[in-house]
Amino acid sequence: MFIDKGQLLSSLTQLYDTQITQAVSLYSHPGMGKSRLLQEFSQERTVLYFKAPALPFEEIFSLFQQLCIRRLGTSYENTKKFADIFKLLSKDSVREPVVLILDDFVNWTAANRRFPTMLSSLIQRADPKSRLFVLLCKPASLYEKESPREAASFLLEPFSFFEMRRQYPQMKFEEQILLYSITGGVPAYLQYFPADCCVREKLRELFFTADGIFYRLVEARTREYYSASSVMRAILSAIGTETKKLQEICDYTNLTPSAAGSLLSSLASRNLVSRIVPVTENQGSRRALYLISDGIFRFWYTCVLPYLSEIEVGEGAQVFEKQIVPLLEDYTIRVFPDICRDFLELEEKAGRTPFPMQRIGRWWGQHPTKKRTEYISIAAYSRDNIMLGACFWTEDWLDVDALYDLQKHASLFPDEEQWYYLFSKSDFVSGFETISGNHVHVFSLEKMCRMADEYLSSTI
Repeated sequence: MFIDKGQLLSSLTQLYDTQITQAVSLYSHPGMGKSRLLQEFSQERTVLYFKAPALPFEEIFSLFQQLCIRRLGTSYENTKKFADIFKLLSKDSVREPVVLILDDFVNWTAANRRFPTMLSSLIQRADPKSRLFVLLCKPASLYEKESPREAASFLLEPFSFFEMRRQYPQMKFEEQILLYSITGGVPAYLQYFPADCCVREKLRELFFTADGIFYRLVEARTREYYSASSVMRAILSAIGTETKKLQEICDYTNLTPSAAGSLLSSLASRNLVSRIVPVTENQGSRRALYLISDGIFRFWYTCVLPYLSEIEVGEGAQVFEKQIVPLLEDYTIRVFPDICRDFLELEEKAGRTPFPMQRIGRWWGQHPTKKRTEYISIAAYSRDNIMLGACFWTEDWLDVDALYDLQKHASLFPDEEQWYYLFSKSDFVSGFETISGNHVHVFSLEKMCRMADEYLSSTI
């Protein structure tokens, strides 16, 4: 089953249907489902797909030319440069729309820095009757830098919890949440968990056997990406399951803040680490925290790394049952705030939030009078408005005491209109919202799933 994450396929189709020559950028980290999205988009369309290798420009062009000859005919044999091929493609698209997909576009740019400018110029000067749709596939690490300057660009992200669970309709909530806590909704990871699987059994097989896919994957990717792999391992081990300050990472690794910051930026470009700041501050904030953003790496460094010796000698199954299974519920609980943030993003897209939630995340900062750091696990901010949220993983129904604890933070935001959102695994006492006023909203896990399913079904 194909799920249109963020309605990207729909958006690409709408742009294609405008029937004009244009370029669109698609940004993605590895494993996010780009290939499947391209396959779905390419159905019943004339498509020329080219994956550029990391070679000199002349060799990339030669391979591209040979592909055009094989796919489109001998008329491309006399082309001497990319502009010649583009003009022929543009001419062909007058009769029938053509999709040109340039995958790993960054290799074209690395080989010739002027290539993006040249391509943009060719598109602008194309025949008004041409219908050439150019799709440029780029690494997600360039999204923030390049997308603001582009007419059309999209970022391919992991499945949210609510998108992921649609692929596992028979699985219980707890199993779905455990699966999400491990995979982070990354399609490349989810493919190892069939719809009818037992998540715990798959974890034992994939992580706690010497030939397990994920057991070997982390070490292989670490060696592939980094020459200073031992330092990178130390940084990831320092972060573990909790968010960490830069100084805490430095204390653990004995790195200077400058060196640690540089290495963390490298890890972030690979989508392994995220740098987060309070929702009320810009990305340059010095109060940043770091966390391992890749769920497979986070689980490996938390639950696998301490037991490498046992796993290598075939004792991984015993380790899993005795050491890991008792920890899984606590491990799962940690992802519940992320699920609640996923829900808020869907609510924002559905237009059901009380104000435009431009930034959804968390907040922390120094209390002005109590001289201590306050932490709010869920928060959203927009001009003159702030939402403060709390989530509870409990079987007990919650009463208004849960709201009172959250409202104690009100004095931290004297200039903003304040809204309160409470999320619970179970439910809330009858009349909770009526008693609390229209600035308070409460959601059980079951209610979130129902509302998310209704919204996602309406967008298909």
